[in-house]
Amino acid sequence: MRHSIITITPFFATTPSFKQYRNILLTIFLTLTGAANSFACSCQGEASVSESVKHAGIVFSGQVTSISFTTNYDSLGITVTGDTSKIHFNWREHPTAVVKIKINKIYKGQLVADTLTILTPSNGAACGYRFQAGEKYIVYATIFDELPMTDKLRRRTFDKKTFWTHQCSRTQDWNTTEEKGIMQALK
Repeated sequence: MRHSIITITPFFATTPSFKQYRNILLTIFLTLTGAANSFACSCQGEASVSESVKHAGIVFSGQVTSISFTTNYDSLGITVTGDTSKIHFNWREHPTAVVKIKINKIYKGQLVADTLTILTPSNGAACGYRFQAGEKYIVYATIFDELPMTDKLRRRTFDKKTFWTHQCSRTQDWNTTEEKGIMQALK
């Protein structure tokens, strides 16, 4: 008769050590963080107040009265130019935030209505500015959509009450420091 020796290894002897768990979790975290950053908005440095005022077609302060989202660009009076054959995504499927802002003060540009429409990509990865209804902002805007991801595609508004903005434009929550900077830049 043959006898076999069976070795029983306790469960805790085969489980990874704390150090191994830590290394696995660190690897997962760094991988996910790197992936998230690869889709994040990337501005090419922060422009000064005077540079931002100079570049913007309109600069104003006001309060957000409504926010909606659309992919119906034709209804917004937007024209599109550029070679879309080299764009590897269907830009018409990505919604744009349509933000209505009641004007408090115009710093640069002409006031043609008491409420302006601001268009911005609907998510931060595409450099969209996240507005909140009821909040006050200082907005730097242009008639062109000038995002780095759309350098082959230009979207333009022709309505004098509709403009584009994004995270890289210096648009921000209203504050006296920024307002003073704008006034100084306009002197």
